[in-house]
Amino acid sequence: MRTYQQQYPPLVIVVAVVSIAILIILIIRPGEPAQRMISHWSPEPMITRPDVPIDPLDTPPPISGALIPVDDTFDLQVSDGLYDSERDALTDEIQRAVAYASNRFGASPNDRFTVSVIHDKSCGMHGLAYTDVRNIQVYTCPNISRNRAVAILAHEIVHQLEHDYYGPAHLHTDLILSEGMATWGAGEYWLNGHADFRSFVDAQRQGGLFYPLATHYSGLGIAAMNALYYQWASFVEFLIQTYGRESFDQLYITGQSNPGSADYVGVYGKSLEELEQEWISWIDR
Repeated sequence: MRTYQQQYPPLVIVVAVVSIAILIILIIRPGEPAQRMISHWSPEPMITRPDVPIDPLDTPPPISGALIPVDDTFDLQVSDGLYDSERDALTDEIQRAVAYASNRFGASPNDRFTVSVIHDKSCGMHGLAYTDVRNIQVYTCPNISRNRAVAILAHEIVHQLEHDYYGPAHLHTDLILSEGMATWGAGEYWLNGHADFRSFVDAQRQGGLFYPLATHYSGLGIAAMNALYYQWASFVEFLIQTYGRESFDQLYITGQSNPGSADYVGVYGKSLEELEQEWISWIDR
């Protein structure tokens, strides 16, 4: 996800996703007060490939396909030769993903945006969101089913919604909340048949994958990162269900990028550690 506005000096968070799990690497330029966020994720296990740093002043690269208005919400651009015989179905599925994510998040996009489905000749799958210029992307290939591409787009769509809803404060949001909300907002596209993220994380925990919420995934490997994304989504689910969306929105705008940096005490009167224990008890019920 890229979430920021153009007038702010950007930072880069780059995440690459490819075929058996996911890897996200945060790249921060010292001395720059704002972030340019880019997130890539997949609901299915994937193999990772090395990240390629993105210049903080770059713009979305051109692709070969024509830009076609879809509805009042977005325009669609698909690389020539990619899903050619499936364009109508792909368009319908992306429309459904936008509607689903907007409904689940509780707000619609402020303006039109572009969805770019780009042919990656190496058949690596990853997603990007340039939310300042309202362009979200998925890189895929004909050998990868379109539903996997749409699932990645669902996560990126929520990042665009976060950008529109929270404004400049989203530039420095606590990673637990920004990635947790984007994963939670993608809902059924990421749950792999589970009813909710609470049950998903319970199963994950029973399998031995569980980390303190304020853990940063950098350097811990793919399994830890995957576990944290789902834990963060479950924690967002817990906060909204237990304390309400209004308090969550107040919390969201208080973060300073790193996991656990939001003002939990100021909003809830409890530290993150106290809320974490409540969340674990909630999972166990």
